[in-house]
Amino acid sequence: MAPLLPASPDIESEVSEKLASVLQKHYLLPVHVAGIHPLAGHLHSLYLVQLSNETQLLLKCSPKPTTPLLRREHILLDTEARVLFLLNQNTIPCIPQIFHYDPLGDLLGPSLLIRRHIPGPTLKEVEAYLTSQERKAVDRSLGLLVKRIAQHVSGSFGGLGQVASAGGTQSWRDAFLGLFEGILRDSEDVFINLPYGEIRHQITRLAPVLDEVLVPRLVVIDFGHASQVFVDPASKRICGISGLGTAVWGDVYMAKIFENPSSSVLDGFGSGYTKCPSGQTRQLLYSCYRSVHSIVLQYYRKNQDVVTEIDVRRQLMTTLARMAIV
Repeated sequence: MAPLLPASPDIESEVSEKLASVLQKHYLLPVHVAGIHPLAGHLHSLYLVQLSNETQLLLKCSPKPTTPLLRREHILLDTEARVLFLLNQNTIPCIPQIFHYDPLGDLLGPSLLIRRHIPGPTLKEVEAYLTSQERKAVDRSLGLLVKRIAQHVSGSFGGLGQVASAGGTQSWRDAFLGLFEGILRDSEDVFINLPYGEIRHQITRLAPVLDEVLVPRLVVIDFGHASQVFVDPASKRICGISGLGTAVWGDVYMAKIFENPSSSVLDGFGSGYTKCPSGQTRQLLYSCYRSVHSIVLQYYRKNQDVVTEIDVRRQLMTTLARMAIV
């Protein structure tokens, strides 16, 4: 891990001033900021904040104004805050504690979120070193965790902010098609070469299967992505989950972890997962969405890995071919 560099004096002064009132609400004894370190390589502006009592916080600010964003990326911070507040109330394990969310702040951007920092490496970094039993234990924990998150239900489908403002839908089909159309328009905005006609035809043709989903459950679309699962280096157990900004009220099986779940994931999740034809069709729809999203994201982040893009495009074409024969 690269050594942490201190933030500039201006940033440190602004952050310390902003945190002063937040810390007073959470700690009985006087606690002050001992150090602030910027974390590079992220969509949002991130700062690791070290407190005098050795607690570590993560300060997450809106992306820089010059950063090109997908439509849904504009609401990632707000969605993450809503999910953290909800799951913290119900003491869901491995979910970092949220300290503060300011949607209209002027510090380093228009909004900011402060939560507990998750220590330790990601599953992506350590999975090659886990024993078979350790990996099975991680998978079982992920299955159980996604089930506990999905026990939270809503009265309508859609984004968390959308539903909170009474803008949700009564149909998962409508919510999903809106979600998919958003990423397709993101792609069209930057002239990415995709088979738009075939994609829209297949998802519209197969979308009625989504009407089987009757209960809007809390689902984190990226849940299970190895880069967003943190593992304690000593116990080899999950110690935290990030990426909660991709949550929606929808079908729990849209979570990435169900794309190709291991038996241990399903053991942790318990009964309910099905490989019936309609369930398989729903997975094809979700797989198609993930492939398109992955391709589009590479262009917006300007991290165009040719090998990765070829692999994802191949997966997309395979999925579309499978959808065509359903």
